[in-house]
Amino acid sequence: MIDLVEDINKHFDNKYNYLKLLSIVFDYNQKMCTITFLYPYKMEEIPDQDKTEIDEYLNQLISLNSILKIKFKKSFLDEKLVIEDVINFFKENKKGLIPYISPENISSSYKDQDVEVNIAFNQDVLALIDEFELRSQLKEYLSKLYIANFTINLIENEDTLPEEIEAEDIIPTLTKARRYTVNVDKKLIGGDIIPRPEYIKDNTKPKVSVILSGLISNKNQKKFTIKKGKRAGEEKSLYTFSLKDSSGSVDCVYFCPKSHEKIMESLDNDTLILGVGDLKLGINGKLTYYIRKISLASPYIEKVVENKTMSVEDIIKNHKQTVFPDLLPRSTQSFLFDQKVVYNDFIMKNNIVVFDIETTGLDPETCEITEIGAVKIENGEVTERFSSFAKPKNPIPLEVQELTNITNDMVKDAPKIEDVIIDFYNWTRGCVISGYNIVGFDLKFIKKVTNKLGLPFDNTVIDAYIVAKQANIHPSNYKLGTVVKTLGLTLTGAHRAFNDAYATAQVLMELNRKKPKVDVNT
Repeated sequence: MIDLVEDINKHFDNKYNYLKLLSIVFDYNQKMCTITFLYPYKMEEIPDQDKTEIDEYLNQLISLNSILKIKFKKSFLDEKLVIEDVINFFKENKKGLIPYISPENISSSYKDQDVEVNIAFNQDVLALIDEFELRSQLKEYLSKLYIANFTINLIENEDTLPEEIEAEDIIPTLTKARRYTVNVDKKLIGGDIIPRPEYIKDNTKPKVSVILSGLISNKNQKKFTIKKGKRAGEEKSLYTFSLKDSSGSVDCVYFCPKSHEKIMESLDNDTLILGVGDLKLGINGKLTYYIRKISLASPYIEKVVENKTMSVEDIIKNHKQTVFPDLLPRSTQSFLFDQKVVYNDFIMKNNIVVFDIETTGLDPETCEITEIGAVKIENGEVTERFSSFAKPKNPIPLEVQELTNITNDMVKDAPKIEDVIIDFYNWTRGCVISGYNIVGFDLKFIKKVTNKLGLPFDNTVIDAYIVAKQANIHPSNYKLGTVVKTLGLTLTGAHRAFNDAYATAQVLMELNRKKPKVDVNT
């Protein structure tokens, strides 16, 4: 292990003892290693001669198969920056507490190199912080970012109940989800829910956008007043209840706007509901279901039409293959330090199909699929391509043709969507399904056709849009093109299914890439 600051001072007789190592960042796309040092905010700028001296020494000390760039950053003790870094600490180390963290309940002050940080929490959160020794961890975290001495003060304030919960949890390790079907009787809160919930017992770790169903019990309501923002002073309700299915139960939380209070009041104990929400650690450290969509549900009873029901295998056997996926050439790349890119277990241990569709419009009930494009990821490489037009029953609107560049002439001789979907279903069997914002759009179109055909399209799904929002990349927005550009990737021919699917696969792989171990102290 090399301690860069210690080695520099040893070589230059302690000349640069004011430096602190802030970060070492590798950019694979540009084959560049950037090392950033901090120096005290009261110092004048480091002379160019000294910068050159350090630069030349480190280039001799560290032999890299890349460009080595040395940067120097003044350690400003700005209150706003310190507060932002406090919030970032909780995002990285205890996401369940993020709803209770805001700039309004954090303050900092400093004198010379001594900084005091004051954070207000309610009593339950304070107990949780003490249990996980987060105070000392926060102090250590800030000390690495600034040249200063930090004191962390935790203050009790019972008015820090959050207004709402955001879905910011870590993506769980994916396993094949066991699902069952319920009937949706009526939408109550939020939009459509695909009626295939997971078993409560199978969910033991934080996870976003989980569909669960069960009977309500022990429903309670608590009123609180919003303390900040545009709706400061507005009264809101917090509902807590238990949800129980045949496998187990889970505690639930719903932050209820006034417009939904009558709906929540109407839900009696033992009412069967279907919900969408995020599983995360509550302030008591227990896994809790933060629900945001609710529909009334009833048990599903399969309707079998005599002599007309076919098994999945019979459907595939009696189908004449229409779309023939093709193999893609394996890419050869040069990597930093000539090391192969290594991905995490999600990429390496799952076969993943990333897909996109083009349609005649936005409504899955009235509009039709005109194109499906997809790629398959196996062992960290994109190996196969699935691409086909589909002939809609109705003409493609002119504005859609202009957006997608798919004309009526291009699809006039294409196969029916039912034939394309059977081939797509067979090609994706046993795979994790992914795409960009597919939960709210693409999957609804696909499931409309598979349900009609009697194909249980119930693959495990992970939405690359959610993965991007959880990642620490900070694009100006989360459109696919913007995220692609932020990651230094390329998207050509946007709004064509295969091009969008391939770009999404690259995003998914990039965001699940393992960082190389660096033999230096940070």
